[in-house]
Amino acid sequence: MTLPAKSWRIWGVAALVAVLGVVTLTLRPAPDALYCIRQPGTLWNGLMPLPDGLEPRCPVSATYRQEMRRGLSRVEQYVAQGWQPQVLMEPLKRAGYVLLEDETRGPRHYSVFMGRSVPAELYYTAVPDGPNTLVTVSGNH
Repeated sequence: MTLPAKSWRIWGVAALVAVLGVVTLTLRPAPDALYCIRQPGTLWNGLMPLPDGLEPRCPVSATYRQEMRRGLSRVEQYVAQGWQPQVLMEPLKRAGYVLLEDETRGPRHYSVFMGRSVPAELYYTAVPDGPNTLVTVSGNH
């Protein structure tokens, strides 16, 4: 039994639509996946190029999203391979930030306040993310 030509065309169009749908969903990043990174490839919204080996990430918190959309705060997150709690400290220091207060809360939690002046402009924290390090830089600017 053979299918009429019209059936072949319908199945062909359906297959094409399915393939295009899969390709579109696979290649397009999720909307707002990196909503907190305003200038991809840079640290702290263009302060400097992002050092090699860091993977950008954004908090999944709806509160952070709201605060950032309203311009009330800024937050950027990066994952570094292995335990490297100070991976962004030297680049930030080279950009003019100084350590104002160290709040280390144990061997696996590193937190500091940094700024170019007082009061602190940045809050830097590093915590384990499985075998890696999750670094969060946050502040009002």
